[in-house]
Amino acid sequence: MASLEIDFGEDFLSDLLDADTNRLCEEMLTESAAILETTLKQETNRAVKHPGESELAESVKAGKAKRAKNGAYIVNVNFKGNSAVKKYTAVSGKRRKYLVSNALKAIWKEYGIPGRQAPHPFINMSVRKAEPQISAKMQEIYNRRTGIT
Repeated sequence: MASLEIDFGEDFLSDLLDADTNRLCEEMLTESAAILETTLKQETNRAVKHPGESELAESVKAGKAKRAKNGAYIVNVNFKGNSAVKKYTAVSGKRRKYLVSNALKAIWKEYGIPGRQAPHPFINMSVRKAEPQISAKMQEIYNRRTGIT
């Protein structure tokens, strides 16, 4: 059976408890969301094959950090709005056309459409690319807030 022991410094816990954790979490998430937003826009531009779909990258927006009901802090980085180019035709009694949301276009791009479009996993790629930068940014903010140099 495996065992793991972590030896924190004597001042680690006191530094953590002295910090305003609510403000710390919000600041970390706000600055990290900006990094993910930039990376997601870059990867979206790489995944887009047709010039008419360029609005997809511009629709990426980072929300504000907030506290969820369960106490966790969250921030959403989403594709906002509807496509001005693509329309979806409903196959019901009426042949009515609906605007396609940019989020749905991103899902189609990420996972593909069976028999029509191959998947281009750009969302997972952008998260993997942004992860080291986000970790470094969060560590920098933590060090700044707790006074660790």
